[in-house]
Amino acid sequence: MHNRGVTERSSLSRVSPIHPLPSLREQVATWLRGALFTGDLVPGSTFSVPALAEQFGISATPVREAVLDLVQQSLVVALPSKGFLVVDPSPETIAQSVEIRRLLEVPTTCRIAETVTTEELVPLRRMAKQILAHARKGDLRRFVEIDDAFHRHLTGLCGNPMLTQLVEDLRSRARVHAVPYIAVHGFLVNAAQEHNRLLDAMQARDLAEVVLVTEMHMGWALTSQAGHAEPGSAEGSAKL
Repeated sequence: MHNRGVTERSSLSRVSPIHPLPSLREQVATWLRGALFTGDLVPGSTFSVPALAEQFGISATPVREAVLDLVQQSLVVALPSKGFLVVDPSPETIAQSVEIRRLLEVPTTCRIAETVTTEELVPLRRMAKQILAHARKGDLRRFVEIDDAFHRHLTGLCGNPMLTQLVEDLRSRARVHAVPYIAVHGFLVNAAQEHNRLLDAMQARDLAEVVLVTEMHMGWALTSQAGHAEPGSAEGSAKL
């Protein structure tokens, strides 16, 4: 009996941890962010929780919870008795958010680059490869989903969940305009390639390059607000 117990414990110790499947709330939130960032839900448009719940074939509760997450990120606002309105961020709002991101994201990414290991870069390399593949296929929704996961994972390496969420909230505001802009103007592949360039710089501990690429990556937020970009400037412009 004693030996059997030891055997069972040692067997269980080898079982891989179980990763829970995304909840309905998380699935709806992912879909909504994708719709916002791909332009399926354009700034100024409205939607209702009951209509979305009927579309998904689920109860209104997880849909409402997912929408309230977007309200907290200032991506949508509630309209009493009318549903929710997709926010159209002003150029001033985007400029201010980019300024805050420079103060937070650039030094944070550099600090991560100083200590990141090859093993920690493996999942990011895998996601960067997927992002580029989706960009080349023109699959904007999958591009957005993996890009979102990439940046959350990367910033998450700082070990400060509050900072990670703040940076992601600021980045999300820019994506409402920036992602459709780069897709329409043919810069999707250029944007995707920046992920590999950043990872190469981090692995090489090239902090000057890390700063350059990170700041470039923010530039599309401002360029998309300006409403124009020269095709020849794609390499010198930045991405999301």
